[in-house]
Amino acid sequence: MTEYATRYGTAQAQGRESNDMPYGQVLRLDELLKAARVHDDDPDMVLFLATHQSCEVFFAVILRHLEAARSALDAGDGVLAARRIRPLAAVMATLLRQFDALATLTPDAFNAIRTELGDASGFQSVQWREIEFLCGLRDVRFLNTAGFGDADLARLRGRLEERSLQEAYRSFTAGCQDPLIAEEVRVALLEFDEAVAMWRARHAVLADHFLGRGQGTAGSDGASYLWRAARRQLVPDVWAVGAEEAEPS
Repeated sequence: MTEYATRYGTAQAQGRESNDMPYGQVLRLDELLKAARVHDDDPDMVLFLATHQSCEVFFAVILRHLEAARSALDAGDGVLAARRIRPLAAVMATLLRQFDALATLTPDAFNAIRTELGDASGFQSVQWREIEFLCGLRDVRFLNTAGFGDADLARLRGRLEERSLQEAYRSFTAGCQDPLIAEEVRVALLEFDEAVAMWRARHAVLADHFLGRGQGTAGSDGASYLWRAARRQLVPDVWAVGAEEAEPS
C-alpha cells in the first residue's frame, strides 16, 4: 500500500478529508472473505472455486478499462485510450498462470469437482460474454446459453446496444492526425487480443489434459470448443492492419 499512500496521502491538500482506513478496511476483506469460496473442507475445491472467483474479479477490472478506453477513443484521446488498454495484456497473463495452478489437480480430484458442480461452467460467465460483446465480438448465439437468467440476458442485450470498442477504434483511426498515437492504440489492443488468445489456448490445453475428447460443461464440446475459441479475435481491425503491412508489394 506504500505507492497508494504516497500518491493519495495528500487528499486533505486536495480538498478532501483523508479516511485513514487500514489495509483490511480499504480492501473490505471481511466482506470479501465471507463471499469468497475459500471455506470448503476440500482444499482442491477451494483452489478451483477461488481461481474462478478471482477470474471474475479481473473480468470486472477488464470491463472498466475497456469502457474507459472506448470513452477516450470517442473523445479523440488516443494517449489515454492506450494507457487504459495497456495493462490488460498483463492481466490476461496473470489469469493464464492460474490455469497452471489448476493443472496441479489430479484427474480424480478434477472429476470429483466436476461431478459436484454439475452443469455449472465457466462457459456461463456473463462478464466474459460482456467483454466479447463490448469489444465487438458479438455472437448472439451465446444469449441461448443454459443458466443465464433474466438479469444476465438484460446485461448482455445492453452490451449489444452499446457502441463497441472496435467501432470506437475505427472512428478514432479514421480521424486521428498523429499516426504514432494511432499505432500506440493499435499495438495496445493487439497485445490484449493476443494475450486473450494465449489464455484461451492454455484453457484448451488444460481441458485436453482432464477431458480429452470428452464433453465439456454447460453443453459445450469441451477442448474442441476451446481450441476454436482461441482463434477468435476480439478486435479484428487491429489484426487486419498487421496483415496488410505483411503483404508483399
